[in-house]
Formats: sequence, structure tokens, C-alpha cells
Amino acid sequence: MEIIQSRDSYYRNEIIELYVEAFSSGLSQQEINRDELNSHIDEIFENGYALLALENSRVIGVILYCPLLLDKLLPEQIYQNYLIEKCVYVAEMMVSSSLRGKGIGSKLFTMFLETVDKLCYSDAFIRVWDKNTPAINLYRKMGFEPVATIRQTMKKPVGKETFVMNKIYLHKKLD
Repeated sequence: MEIIQSRDSYYRNEIIELYVEAFSSGLSQQEINRDELNSHIDEIFENGYALLALENSRVIGVILYCPLLLDKLLPEQIYQNYLIEKCVYVAEMMVSSSLRGKGIGSKLFTMFLETVDKLCYSDAFIRVWDKNTPAINLYRKMGFEPVATIRQTMKKPVGKETFVMNKIYLHKKLD
């Protein structure tokens, strides 16, 4: 496995398919609006970076990160306690479902913490569903601590039903 940093869209379609795989099955199964997803990925590529875990030139894991200012759901208490312009946001962290638990996420996060521009950013944030215990454990192992929560209403994949996800913002001071 190799990990590369990229700003170009060469792997864009694979990233989108990994996103769909991650969020259209299991407990977090939700409707995915492809137009919104495409805009979201484009905004990250325009303003941030991708760290890609590749195996045989295939994307098996990704971290997408950008300035925290791009997070439209950011709670007020984070605005009040951090200099937002100096904060980086891990907008997406995904590993192929068949390869989870094999250390790919840890390797991606280690690379992220080693390569993020600490001249631009003093703090890092990530948002995670409170029921995603494996992810929370990984982020805590990497030194992230909970600092805020939000409630996010999502659509179920079929019909008009909605459900609420409690999301935790975790923070890490960058060295």
C-alpha cells in the first residue's frame, strides 16, 4: 500500500464511489444526492487536499481535508473558542468496507498529521457520528478529543423518512 497526497481530480470517481459505499449501507445508510456529493468533492479539491491510500493503483482509503471555514454546520462554540482561520477540517475519512480494521485509517491519519501545513494550521477538527465507535476510537488514539456536538437530520435512502445523527466534533492541537 502507498499513500499519496493529491489536489488533482484523477481519482475523483473512485473517491465518490468509496463515499457511496461508506454511506449507503450499514447503520449510517442514507440518501446520497450525487449532485451535492459532486459539488462537495469539487469544493474540497479546490480548497484542500486528498490523502489517498492506494493498492494496485486502486483507492482503498482516503482523507479529504480543507480549511474549517468550509464546514457549513460548525457549531458556535467552536467559533468562540478557536481561531477558525487557523483550523484544518478533515471533511471525509473513508476506508473500503472490506479492508477496515487493517490499519489503513491509522496510516492515513499518521500521514495527515505529518504532512498538514502547520504554518497555516494550528488546530485540526473532524466530525463523526456518535455511533461510529471504531472511528471515534481511531481519532482518539490519534490525539483528537471531543469539543462539541450537533444534530444532523439525514434522509433515509428510500422514501421521505428522515433520521437524526448526533455528530461529535473532535479537536487536536497541531504540534
